[in-house]
Amino acid sequence: MTEPSAHAALILEFANTLDVEAGTDVIATVEGLSAWARDRGLPGEVDETTHVRAISLRAGLRARLLLNNIGTPDTAEAGETARAIEQAQSVLDTVPLRARLGAEPEPGGPLLGDGPLAAIGVAWALVVAAGEWQRLKQCPDHTCEWVFWDGTRSRTRRWCTMSVCGNRAKARAYAARRRRAPD
Repeated sequence: MTEPSAHAALILEFANTLDVEAGTDVIATVEGLSAWARDRGLPGEVDETTHVRAISLRAGLRARLLLNNIGTPDTAEAGETARAIEQAQSVLDTVPLRARLGAEPEPGGPLLGDGPLAAIGVAWALVVAAGEWQRLKQCPDHTCEWVFWDGTRSRTRRWCTMSVCGNRAKARAYAARRRRAPD
């Protein structure tokens, strides 16, 4: 089982600031986002505009990570998913990132940016460049939607936990089959 890089861990943490099952949102306020960013050592100030953009970025990342898990969403969710990703992309399009060569023996981080959203953008770019993005997935159970790291060799893990969400899905599928089965 492989472990996520620091960049992948940051994406996981950011995506999971929304806990659907518990009904909590760590970054629901400007203060919450400021504290979250400060606790992770992310640079920059957080104002109302940054907060609104962070919520859009998180929604789009979560939608993208759900696609990593389920592939194409059903027709009812496809438009919503596409809109969330599009809005997140518009946030990333405005985030200033700079490539860095570095004069030291080791070049260090190849991307730099100002502000917490730039740090998320840098993390996403590096996760994609490293191929780790395929291991970041959102649980397809609508009562959960937790973002998790798929550390399996085959990268085929579907549920955040098989014992909870996977079991719920199996129980629902079984009940549906029983309802359809002729007596």
